[in-house]
Amino acid sequence: MLRATFLGHQGWLLSTARTHVLVDPLLTDGFGHGGLAGTVFPPRRFHFERMPAIDAVWLTHEHDDHFDIPSLMLLDRSVPIYASSRSSVALYGVLQDLGFTVHPVEPNDTVEVGDLTIQTFVADHRATPLADEWDVLPFLATDAVGGGAFASSVDVAMPGALLDAVNSMLDRRWMLCLANNTTDVRFVRRAAGRVEPCDDTEALAGVLRRRLAACPRPPDITAITGGGWSHPDDVAWIDRIAFCVDPDRLASSLGAPCSAVRPGDVVSLTPDGVYETTSPWIGLTARASRPSPSGVDVPDDVAPASGQRHLERDAWPRLEVGLREFARFLFARDVFTAAHASRAPHALAFVLRDDAEARTYAWSPSSAGFERVNGDEALSGFEVWATDLLALFEGELAPSALCYTGRVRCWNDAPEQLRVSPQLLWTFAHPLHRPDVARHLYSRLVAGRD
Repeated sequence: MLRATFLGHQGWLLSTARTHVLVDPLLTDGFGHGGLAGTVFPPRRFHFERMPAIDAVWLTHEHDDHFDIPSLMLLDRSVPIYASSRSSVALYGVLQDLGFTVHPVEPNDTVEVGDLTIQTFVADHRATPLADEWDVLPFLATDAVGGGAFASSVDVAMPGALLDAVNSMLDRRWMLCLANNTTDVRFVRRAAGRVEPCDDTEALAGVLRRRLAACPRPPDITAITGGGWSHPDDVAWIDRIAFCVDPDRLASSLGAPCSAVRPGDVVSLTPDGVYETTSPWIGLTARASRPSPSGVDVPDDVAPASGQRHLERDAWPRLEVGLREFARFLFARDVFTAAHASRAPHALAFVLRDDAEARTYAWSPSSAGFERVNGDEALSGFEVWATDLLALFEGELAPSALCYTGRVRCWNDAPEQLRVSPQLLWTFAHPLHRPDVARHLYSRLVAGRD
């Protein structure tokens, strides 16, 4: 028998009769490094004294909604951790500092933990370029006695080799985990004004139906996960427009055995059938529901994630160093090539908010830097608190605290020529781009929990 217990967001406990492996566990309330992206939704209650002894942790990749340091710090250091070999040295370093033994897992590898076997597969990043998901390992977990199989491509497209592997296991019941990563981020536009909610449920259902149709053998049950957080209290209005897919209606639209799982839901795969129950050690704190979708007048003023509205004068040179590094990062990217045809005074700028001394810096591709200018006559740009941008540059804040929490705004006056989004900052701050800065961030998280 293979049993899958849903922990929340995209986390699972995969169990056999004698083996228990946590997958991307979020075991605390905070969402994102430092909890600055919000809280896990729906809110859960863990009875850790009833949790089975954990034999291993499986980390699919380094994004902070999958790799959560405070959650891992709750575990005994004798528990081995298996992590994508494509993740950064920062991940390995902080886990080793905490006393864990970390085993790198390659794509197209097979790992045995007790009587649970986990196969990994290669994500095709050429067909669907997702550089920030580069370290994701799609996987297939099976139990030794032949009862079931659990398949997940996590945050990337399902590899054909994974489906072929499932199709070869005709004697097994199998479960497919699909992530709903669809959110409406129109609120990141500067001067967004009023944003009315949209409903992308049927559009996503169409995409997922095509994925299911590609399965040589239909899954015995499909679980819809993802979207498992609420935004911080000061930007709670985002919840009314961001979550544009109704998970229950999505599951219903897909037909067949499919459900939008809730924390504590348990799916058991046996030779005799598929059984759904609930966990004795995970429960919901309340019958929580999201606020009903409704229009939002997006506020122009959102508090800084750092809590500081003024950057001291002697800190501006450090921020300018970060801007030069960001300018070098832009070389040969889409924004760089698009800027060649621009006739605007500047192609890209940062408007840096500050209660005492707001500044604008415009990108100069010729000098691989940003220069201070008057006004913001640029085709595209970002508006962000100076304190927050410096904190991002120096590893005091994770990108999840800024990029899609309304604290970074962008504009694109001529999107047919040049278009930017907070994803550009997100990619810049990725641990695989700046592992030394990520290591500093991780060390701060550890120090804050000690």
